[in-house]
Amino acid sequence: MPTGPDAERAVAGDHGVKSATDDPLVWIDCEMTGLDPDKEEILEIYCIVTTGNLEILDDQGFHAVVHWPQSRLEQMDEWCTTTHGNSGLTASVLSSTMTPEEAADSLYRYVTKLIPERRKGLLAGNSVHADRAFLRRGPYAKVMDHLHYRLLDVSAIKEAARRWSPKKVVNKVPSKKGRHVARDDILESIEEARYYRDVIFRGASGAASS
Repeated sequence: MPTGPDAERAVAGDHGVKSATDDPLVWIDCEMTGLDPDKEEILEIYCIVTTGNLEILDDQGFHAVVHWPQSRLEQMDEWCTTTHGNSGLTASVLSSTMTPEEAADSLYRYVTKLIPERRKGLLAGNSVHADRAFLRRGPYAKVMDHLHYRLLDVSAIKEAARRWSPKKVVNKVPSKKGRHVARDDILESIEEARYYRDVIFRGASGAASS
């Protein structure tokens, strides 16, 4: 697992196109008790760090399941109760002993080990602004403070492609399983980002230079 300068040197020259920036991307997906960051809680966090060109730096990634009591989980709405119950997350939350503070400390250590320089990495994901709204609170805020204020939202790229790209481009976007399992969601987001990189952005670059 490359760290520090080694991680920053793990660039995408393998693909033959040099990016304007290769600042690393910190892909985070959270599963929560609901969507309101002022009322709901984080249940699960998964994090995978890539180079700016979407090469994964650590295949294992970071994973944490935060403990909440049954009384808190009973306050979830029907969708969360069904989804997290079917995925096994509810059972994992009940059996976990990890506190939010411990999860935040572990995530901070993981991110700063791979990206020591402050404001270097960008938060990335699908609709990742929703995850950031939760991660800006309480013990997780130090992780967001370490990252750049910008983010890479794959959902925004998808919406732009849907509006301004040929249908054949949109029709071939990698499909998602929709399981709401944090690691799977991140890997699907990275795969989708790679598709847009290769088909839209590199395609446009090649057309401009021809």
